[in-house]
Amino acid sequence: MRMVWKTLRLRHIGLAFFWACSMLTFRSSILLVGSANTPEIETLVVIASFVVNMTVLFAIAARIEGNPHAFERLPAGLFCASIIVGISLLHGAGYFETDVVRLVMLFAGAAFSGIGYGYFWGGWAEYLGRMHPSRTSFYIPVAFLLTAALFIAISFATEMAGIPALLLMIPLPLLSLVCLLRCRREVPDGHYARSTGSKRYLSAITSLITLIVASLVLSCLFGFVWEYAVLSVGSVNEAHQTPLVANLVVAVGLVGLVLYAHKRIDLALAFRVIVPVIVLLFVILPFFWDTNPIMLNAVMSACYGAFDVIIWYMVASTAYDFAVSGFVIGAIVRALSILARLVGIGIGYVVMLIPDHPPVLIIGVSIGAVYALAMIALFNRGRRARAGHKVDEVQPDAQGVVHPDSSLSSAVGAASDLPAASADAPGTTMAVAPGPPSDTPGLSAADASVPHTDAPLSPEAVFEMIAEDYSLTRREAEVLPYLARGRSAKVIADALYVSENTIRTHTRRILEKTDLHSKQQLIDLIDQYQ
Repeated sequence: MRMVWKTLRLRHIGLAFFWACSMLTFRSSILLVGSANTPEIETLVVIASFVVNMTVLFAIAARIEGNPHAFERLPAGLFCASIIVGISLLHGAGYFETDVVRLVMLFAGAAFSGIGYGYFWGGWAEYLGRMHPSRTSFYIPVAFLLTAALFIAISFATEMAGIPALLLMIPLPLLSLVCLLRCRREVPDGHYARSTGSKRYLSAITSLITLIVASLVLSCLFGFVWEYAVLSVGSVNEAHQTPLVANLVVAVGLVGLVLYAHKRIDLALAFRVIVPVIVLLFVILPFFWDTNPIMLNAVMSACYGAFDVIIWYMVASTAYDFAVSGFVIGAIVRALSILARLVGIGIGYVVMLIPDHPPVLIIGVSIGAVYALAMIALFNRGRRARAGHKVDEVQPDAQGVVHPDSSLSSAVGAASDLPAASADAPGTTMAVAPGPPSDTPGLSAADASVPHTDAPLSPEAVFEMIAEDYSLTRREAEVLPYLARGRSAKVIADALYVSENTIRTHTRRILEKTDLHSKQQLIDLIDQYQ
């Protein structure tokens, strides 16, 4: 981790500039002035921009799905200009007294900013998906810390010093663009699988299904709390003064987590901690709703900020593992999250229209949220129990041989089990199809897939062929060379900067995918390839 820290450059966390700009647009009213600065117009801007954002994400993802390299041909500068035009229109709308002109400028500003933010969200997901997860697990929390600091600095500079928010926000997308372009040049080839199609993307999305469902629930709740707090105090800016500090505290905590507990806890494990905390929050939510909506919004904003970091990390690590476009994976997760947030905003707005908004409605929303999150937890618990049972099944006996009772399991691993590894770990490209079946009596599937050539292959070529033949993920492929040398789980864990349990999980999945029963059989398979 010290090595990752030493190699950190500002361009690696350049998503913070775009992230801060989007948060200042959606979670603050500092851009809106005059008659345009009302809770209703603020809500309208957020909804319009989110709808366009979601549409752009889906449209670009549909183009990239068939050809991931199409991302490089997108005019990044035009998307950056779209953000600048959008925030300029939003700021200028308040200076016009004519309702029609003001509304046109507000809708146009929301649309232009939504177009640019959609591209940048997917663009950074694309780049981070090409990076080794050991780096993204550190860079993303640091980027969130910088985002929170920029948010606070610009908000206070606008309020205390009277500096126009537009002047402070215009440089942000420009800086993010410069950083993104420089990062793209570092990995120009993309390092995708040789064949990227719907099946591979489906496998990647399936591995994130728990995260996506949790994101739908939490995004809906966040939108609900956000809208209620804004309409309760009559200002977006006032509703987010306390959450600013809460986000900064959470960002510092996340950076500390990856720095000092990286060998024991990763961001995927933090996902399991944050969801129960939010469940507890919504159990007690009805008792504090009417007394202090700003504090409730601060707690919810802090939880959702941490969840945002986890989403970034899980999207990037999944794109890396399955060797697919991070833009496509990020677009699907982000667009669904936006859709759920819009639903939450709508529910919050409807509740506020009801006179005295009876507490039974608030309690109903809270109970629904707790129920949904509890079902997610139950699903996760059952899945982990099944995974734990399979771990027991592949434990070696006294002779070091494993005797599994079940057939070959799915090649798709649960997203919450994905580890973070070191940047200098050996890498191999992923497979695009499993090994061919055998029609020869007495010949195993492993033997049937072994190529028969006269010329010996290099170890790197052997590992790559095995990874391709058996659809190993990238990080499973990184473990393979160590297993070939007979290294123990502890030695591999130290080399890759992850826990021993993570290495055992990867080893179990490699044995399942190759339909082998022991590490020795795996070594024999590697020898047959040479």
